[in-house]
Amino acid sequence: MNARTRHTVALLLAISFIAACRKESDRPTWDVDLLVPLVRTTFSIGDLVADSLLEVDPQGNVTLVYRSDLFTVDLDTLLLAPDTSFLYRYALPVADSLNFPAGLNLFGQNDVQRFDLSEVELRRLDLREGNLILRMDNRVNSAIIGSLELPGATFPDGSSVLSATVGAGTPSHPAYSTAARDLSGSTFDLRGPQYNSVNTLQTILGAQLDPNGNGAWVTADDSLIIAADYEGLVPAYARGFFGQRTERFGPDTNELGLFDNFVSGTLDIDAATLRLSVVNGFGADLRIRMNQFKAINTRDGNMVDLQHAIFQGPININRAIDNGSAPVASSYYATIDPGNSNIDLFIESLADRVVYDLDLEINPLGDVSNGNDFLYHESQLTASLDLEVPLRLIMNELTLQTTSAPDLPGSAEGHALRTGTLRFFATNGFPMSARLSLELIDDADQVVAVIPVQGVVAPGLLGPNGLVTQRTDTQLIAEIDAATMDLLYSGVRVRSRAAFTTSDQSQHLRIQNHYALDLQVTLEANYLVNGDE
Repeated sequence: MNARTRHTVALLLAISFIAACRKESDRPTWDVDLLVPLVRTTFSIGDLVADSLLEVDPQGNVTLVYRSDLFTVDLDTLLLAPDTSFLYRYALPVADSLNFPAGLNLFGQNDVQRFDLSEVELRRLDLREGNLILRMDNRVNSAIIGSLELPGATFPDGSSVLSATVGAGTPSHPAYSTAARDLSGSTFDLRGPQYNSVNTLQTILGAQLDPNGNGAWVTADDSLIIAADYEGLVPAYARGFFGQRTERFGPDTNELGLFDNFVSGTLDIDAATLRLSVVNGFGADLRIRMNQFKAINTRDGNMVDLQHAIFQGPININRAIDNGSAPVASSYYATIDPGNSNIDLFIESLADRVVYDLDLEINPLGDVSNGNDFLYHESQLTASLDLEVPLRLIMNELTLQTTSAPDLPGSAEGHALRTGTLRFFATNGFPMSARLSLELIDDADQVVAVIPVQGVVAPGLLGPNGLVTQRTDTQLIAEIDAATMDLLYSGVRVRSRAAFTTSDQSQHLRIQNHYALDLQVTLEANYLVNGDE
């Protein structure tokens, strides 16, 4: 049975356990008093905190364990290789019409291309993905063979040339062609032809009239345009200087799943450990400034800023090491506990959100690697949180809540259920009492009626060691009168709450894995036989 609905199950079964019974209008009716067992169930610690967040030691003591990724920085932050286009125009240098023979080399041009990578200065780039597109616009009356040679590049097949052929054209009717080269697995030396530059690639561009053609008569209006487009570049590896700059992250919000079931009340813990882990897979020195780390309880508006030494100065993160095939990441760890922070107040806020804001400085000391920063495609900067809270607690009215819609026999105009008494028989092995309440709410979540639950589930009895030594028995009742029964048929919803309070408010009590609350519910009901007309 779903833990979030168990507190309403008794009521819902009580008002729906008898199916609608429709009779002919001339059949007699009479009252029947029934005593019906409805529910037998057991509540464990997993109904307060999800089982997936709990660890149990050999003595049965329970610890809440929670892990969350805080943020991740991937290669796009350090290196974004944008699509780049280089355009070459060649106008034939003739005054009048001139006949060029087949196979003539129109031109050969040695040039350099410089990639705009903002503050990044690359000396080497290996590509995981990407394409080189060679586009030709021909206004010469002969087919032309164009070629783009990249002496600083090595394609996977060992070549460094891309060729394309474009058909004959005229100034008024140009001919077009496109050739593409998959750059996956290609390596680029970006030091330029003299090996003393960055982001620079040598190019040798050539164009030749089709040697198998008839040559061409050309005029000053004839021209050839060649464009080289680099598209979709994704680095597999890069080396150079990644710049000295600051990137801002946040304010951003992460959801917490620790206390989703609780709606009000207070929690007091006596121990907690939060471990911050930062792993750097980039070959660059990094510095993090944590501007904010705040817990927010959106249910009551409570906010707590985490206070620790890491918020008073920068966190310096060493660069990774390049082993030739993958990064050997560096790591930074910080332990946050009640002795050096306000982590106890942070957790006791019962937050469902965490807001963080930070600055990431890349190479804060400049180019200390002499242009040997590096990254791999899998390089990342990750920050994660590991939280451990031994469940030694003081609870005061710590309240669970769930809402359900009644599923009733009959209709609002005619129904057989008239009045009734719910009886709750509880055997409690937890060191906390439980106060139950049932409310009827409308579509606007406004309370229209309250079904009082008389009594409080007594806590288990404690021994000298602060552990429960004896379970206690408690009986509670809830009366459902005729007016309330009519409201249940009017379309309202049932909001059930259970408020838990530890038996000793002066000491933190350990919660053990075997603690349980056994609950049996019966219904004493007045039922009008043949009353659903």
